Order: sequence, then C-alpha cells, then structure tokens
Amino acid sequence: MKILVLTPGVFDKGGISRYGRFQISALREAYGPDDVQVISLLGRRVDDLEEPFDVAWSGAVPHTLVSRAHFTGVSMQLALRHQPDIVLLGLVNFGPVAWAAARASGARLVQNIYGYEVWSSLTLARKQALYRSDGVISDCHNTADQALQLGLVKARPEVVWDCVDIERYTPPHGEAEDLSKYGLHPSDRFRVLILCRLNKRTRYKGFVRLLQLRAEHLDAGFEVVIAGKGDDLDYLRGLSAELGIADSTVLTGPIDEQDMPAIYRSADAFYLPSEVGEDAGEGIPLTPLEAMACGAPVLVGDQDGSRETLEGAGGWCGDPLDLAAQARYLRRLKSDRAFYEQERLAARARAVDAFGYRAFAHKTCAAMEGFLK
Repeated sequence: MKILVLTPGVFDKGGISRYGRFQISALREAYGPDDVQVISLLGRRVDDLEEPFDVAWSGAVPHTLVSRAHFTGVSMQLALRHQPDIVLLGLVNFGPVAWAAARASGARLVQNIYGYEVWSSLTLARKQALYRSDGVISDCHNTADQALQLGLVKARPEVVWDCVDIERYTPPHGEAEDLSKYGLHPSDRFRVLILCRLNKRTRYKGFVRLLQLRAEHLDAGFEVVIAGKGDDLDYLRGLSAELGIADSTVLTGPIDEQDMPAIYRSADAFYLPSEVGEDAGEGIPLTPLEAMACGAPVLVGDQDGSRETLEGAGGWCGDPLDLAAQARYLRRLKSDRAFYEQERLAARARAVDAFGYRAFAHKTCAAMEGFLK
C-alpha cells in the first residue's frame, strides 16, 4: 500500500503531531518507509522534537501565505509522482488541498479528526472535503459521534485511540531522576503536574484552574508543576504570585523529549480536565495516557473524549469546573496511602491494556485496509 501523508506539522510536541508520528510509524512498519511519504507544512523549530523524523518535504517556520502555496504545489506534485493508494490528511484545515491531491492521483482520501475542530467553525470547503472523504479516523468515540451527529461525515468514523509507548513510559524504579534543570527538586509535597501548550487560547486545558485549585482548596502540602512552552508563561508567573502560591508553583518551560518519562514519574498526580466550547475541548489527550503509563493517577474532564481515558479506577473524571471535587480526590490520594497505591496500579494497568502501541498500530493498518475495500 502506498500512502501520502499531508500534515500541518510533524515535528512539534503537541498531541496532534504526536498522534501523527505514531500513525506514520505504524504505517511505515507495515508497508515500508518508501511507500509512506510525508509532507509537512511546518518545518522543524529549535524547541521541537529533538529526534529525527523523516519527511519528503517540510516548509518554512513560521509558515506564510507563500509557504502554504508551496505546500499545496508540492502536495499535488508528489501525489502525481508517488501515485498513492491513499492520501492521508493530518488535520481537516487542509481538506481542500488533500481532496484535490487525491482526485488528481486517483487515490482514496482519508482524514483524521481529533476534537474541537469538529464542533467549532469549519469553512464550507473544509466541510465538503471532510464529507467527500473515503474514510475518516477519529482518536476517540466522542469526536466520532459528534462528527456523525453534525452531518460532517457519511458514515461513523473508525476509532483508533491515541497510544503510548508502554515500554518507555514506565513507573518509577529506584531513585528519583535529576530534573533540577527544570527547577524540580526532591520534595515532601504532593506534586500535581500539568503538561501542555501554555497559550491563552489553550486555557481550556486547565492550567489556570490548577493554580486556582491549589490556592483555594489545597494546603501547602501540595505543589503545582506547570510544564510546557507558550506565551502564557509570564501571565502564569504573575497569577501564582497574586494568588500567594509562587513558592509552591514550578514553571518548567519546554521539556526535552528524552526527559518526558522522568517528568511524569516525578508527579504524584496528573491534571488535565478540559472544558468544551468554541475552539475548546479534547479528543483523547495523549499526556494523561503517558502519565498513567508512568503510574500517575490522572484528573480529566467528562465533557469530551477525555472521559474515555479512564474506565473505573486510576483517576478522577468529572466536571472540569468542580474544583472542590478535584481537591477531595487529591487530598484522599495524599492522605490514604493504600488508596493511592491502588490508583497508581490501576492507572498503569489501564494504559497497558487500552493504549499500548501494538494495538494502535494494528487498528491503524486495519482501518487503512478497510478503506480500500
């Protein structure tokens, strides 16, 4: 099978790019690297993925109208030259380009959908390209159901949950790893971690609410760690000082890929209860899965695909705005050692059973082959 992948970006550390890399890796394992070609609108930036990732072409950073036009031209040229069986699109924003490339080369068009891009404003051209697709893959059941109910797809999308490398992301095994370069030092405080893009438009993920949770509902025995890059860092520093919790708040900045497992292992719990709204909401987010694989209980919201993260034990799933309930769960984790150990084991077991890479790879390839029938 020959596949041409068109993606807005494959090098950054965001959830969509990570999903795309897992997907591309699974397809290359199955069909060979030469038969899975990748075109990325965005090239590599200085703080992107440190490890190499092979693409046929990547554009400028930051992208411009000229580079978008170049992306379109290269997509058409490679589609005609490569003659793929499938054009696979990483994000619906480029649906018209992918549809044109598929039509020109006689390929099937398959699109990925994730979360809020489905229930937020899509242009008519993007809606039409999505509806005309020969197949759609969703990273969760919630988004698949939304797309069907909104009439954006002809048939219910195939669901392939996001995945985690359970052999790399493992629970702590000995002495704590040195994370002093991120401002993290051994502490007796109960550490609650959030890791995501820290921009004003991504506040729906909960990093501002985590500071409010610590200030209004948790005592000094708790420490908040906010990891990631973004233009909200100065705002978060100011807010933690305003709330009087600067001495129990750590802003790490961006995390090197090689240090990701250690960051999760340093946490006692992981926090990402997202809100849903216009340009807000999750499919099934990757960071809680990675945290669970490292044995950290997670707190996620019940308004979007995040609720598929848990099945019973291993964390808390509820109203993203119910800080009191979140605080009760965290206080119990801190005070009840037996309960805490039970939740840690359950989190790891859920990650292994539901989100391992081998299951992801099998479902990805099965979905692709099904779209060609």
